[in-house]
Amino acid sequence: MKKLPKVTKRQLLEQMSDIGDSDMVKKASDIVQKAHSNQKRESGGSYLYEHVYYVTSLLLTSYRNDKDIEILVVCSLLHDTVEDAGVKISQIQKIFGERVAEIVSLLSKPSESKNKLLSLDEKYMETQNYLERLSGNREAVIVKIFDRIANVECIDELAVERNPKKYLRCYKETKNLYIPLAKKYDLQKQVKILESEIDRVEGLLGNILLTYKY
Repeated sequence: MKKLPKVTKRQLLEQMSDIGDSDMVKKASDIVQKAHSNQKRESGGSYLYEHVYYVTSLLLTSYRNDKDIEILVVCSLLHDTVEDAGVKISQIQKIFGERVAEIVSLLSKPSESKNKLLSLDEKYMETQNYLERLSGNREAVIVKIFDRIANVECIDELAVERNPKKYLRCYKETKNLYIPLAKKYDLQKQVKILESEIDRVEGLLGNILLTYKY
């Protein structure tokens, strides 16, 4: 059984020690701690440890020397606060300014995207439109690619058994939408990771791919 990755707050703070004193990073850390403190993954694990902190850790590993690393870290920490935790874009703008608010807004899917009555094809089209909307913003693309890497890496046998349609869509989206987007921005290392992970997920899906002709 695949061991699900996770990063604790202490581990993340150690990793970002060189920017940890940033006022923006401190404020983002406080907001995300409150926003996601009680949220759980499908596996039952901590959403903060298994997703938000993990995404930010992955990003830090690759972009530590980037000129916009502070913005990237803040947006990585905040990327699900509006969509999943009820934080308002107006709050983000007031605290962090227009640039961060724009990136977080682009990363936030509209509330109607959670409509469970939509077909697989309709949800796929929503994702396609969502990625097209954010595809012109470098920082939003970078955060979103690491978000997808973290999500794909967490797919294991039990997840596929619980919800095969969801991970079938994830497989198609990653292969047809996310990998081309990463290639557009020449994120070569991230493309290789996604390609390797999607090959692994294809093996987990097995006959499901044929069953749904997807």
